[in-house]
Amino acid sequence: MNFGIGYRYGFIFLQEDYMLFSYLHFRSKLKKLTYMVLFLFYSCNPEVLIITHSYNRPDFIKLQAKAFRTFLEDDYRFVVFNDACDHNISSQISNVCKELEIECVRIPQRIHDLPYLPITPGPHNQNNRRHVNCIQYSLDKLGFNHKGIVVILDSDMFLIRPFSIEKYMADHDIAALIRRSPLGEPPRCFYFCPVLSFFRMDTLPNVRSMNFNCGMINGTIVDSGGYIHYYWVENPNIKVKQINVLYSHELYLADTHINKQADTSISQAEKIICYQFLGFKNNEINFLLKCPSTFEFYLDQYFIHFRGGSTTALKDFKKFQLFCEMIDEAIQRNQS
Repeated sequence: MNFGIGYRYGFIFLQEDYMLFSYLHFRSKLKKLTYMVLFLFYSCNPEVLIITHSYNRPDFIKLQAKAFRTFLEDDYRFVVFNDACDHNISSQISNVCKELEIECVRIPQRIHDLPYLPITPGPHNQNNRRHVNCIQYSLDKLGFNHKGIVVILDSDMFLIRPFSIEKYMADHDIAALIRRSPLGEPPRCFYFCPVLSFFRMDTLPNVRSMNFNCGMINGTIVDSGGYIHYYWVENPNIKVKQINVLYSHELYLADTHINKQADTSISQAEKIICYQFLGFKNNEINFLLKCPSTFEFYLDQYFIHFRGGSTTALKDFKKFQLFCEMIDEAIQRNQS
C-alpha cells in the first residue's frame, strides 16, 4: 500500500517535472524565436547612421544632438568624427560626446599630411582639403559598411522640424543638393554637395568607388564632393532626389559670402507675407525678422545651416544665440 502511494506521488512528481521542463523548453524556444525575428527586423530595417565631423565647435554637437532627439522620427545612430587639430579643442569635443553618450571617433591627423585623398589640380583651400579627407575617412571606416541609410552633414547643420529620413528616402538611393559647375554656363559636371546628403548604402552599387575629393573636372573647379561626378557617370541608373536650398539673401537678409547686404526697402509686413507663403512657421518667422546674416534653409525648411561655422562665422555669437533661441522654441512647441 505504501508502495502504491509512493508510486502515485512519484508519478505526480514526474508529471510535474515534465510539465515544468516542457514549459521551460517552450520559453527558451520562444525567446530564441523572438531574437531571430528582432534580428531579421533590424537587418531589414537598420537604424539611420548619421555622420558629422567636428573641428572647433563642441557647442554645435550639443545643439545637433538635442535637435535629433526631438525631431528625428527614425531610429538612428549619431557618430561624431573628431578632427580638431588643437589638443584642447579635441578634448572638449570628446568630453561633450561622452557627456551626451554620443559615439566619438578620433581622426588621425596624419591623414591630412599623407594626403588621404590625392591632391588634384585646381585652387582649393586647406579647409576643403580637411573636409574631403574627413568625409572619405569616415565613410571608409564606417559609412560604407552600413547596410542602410547613411547621412553626411556639416557640423553646423540642424534639424528644426519633425522629420523621417526613411520616409523621405522611399524609392530613392541618394538625396543631396546637386551642384553644377561652372555656374552661368553650360555645365561641365554635376555632383552631390555633402553639406547635407543621404545615401542608401544597401541599394547603391559599388559604394567604395565613391570619391568625395575636390579639385578640377573637365576644366572647371569643383568643391567638396566634386569627384562624385565620376561615380554618377559610372552609375547613371541610381535614383537621385534633389534637396532644395533657400539662401539668406533670397529672404531679404544679408549674405557675406556673396557680399550681399540686407534689403531694407521691404517692410516687415511684406516680409511676413512672403515668409508665410514660403511655409515658414511662427518661430522661424520670428527668427528671420531679427535679421540674422548668412545662413541657409535646406530640404523645404526642415534643416537650417549656420554656414561657415568653423571659419569666418566663429565669432558671430549673436547669430548663434538666435539659432539656439529658434531651435529651443521649436523643441518646446514640439513637446507641448
